[in-house]
Amino acid sequence: MEIGDMIEINRGQYKHRALYIGHGKVIQLITPDGPSRVSFCSVSSFSGSVAGKGTVTIEALQDVAAGNTYKINNYLDDVYKPRPTDVIMGDVDKLRGSTIKYDLLGNNCEHFVTFLRYGESKSKQADDFLKDVLTGTVGLLGVLAAFTASTAAAASTLRK
Repeated sequence: MEIGDMIEINRGQYKHRALYIGHGKVIQLITPDGPSRVSFCSVSSFSGSVAGKGTVTIEALQDVAAGNTYKINNYLDDVYKPRPTDVIMGDVDKLRGSTIKYDLLGNNCEHFVTFLRYGESKSKQADDFLKDVLTGTVGLLGVLAAFTASTAAAASTLRK
């Protein structure tokens, strides 16, 4: 594990993200109720802060993982060049202990660590969630349209 590696921690229905900063420590963005305790699997499963304030903490990776499995996942290395370690650590020093805006879909733990590593704030997890919602909405609208059309056709047939 190297300074600047993005750590993906499996929390079951979602993945929490932290950034390795050396000596067994990670920096992370957490909400008042803990490390991004919001599930991305469905709108009805929201159980934490959708928007508000988050706190930047530095803790031991083992404590953050809390018995959950974790792995290095620098999934954007093919798209963006990782920033130099001294730049990353400069931002770590500036941000440690601060309170910043938290937004599930716009500034979550994954946005935070991708910004530190690449200088670009991205969240595949949030993007995938939005795609699922939109696909579900479009799919539902399609089913409703088909139902409406078939009901209208049946009514038309009965009138004849």
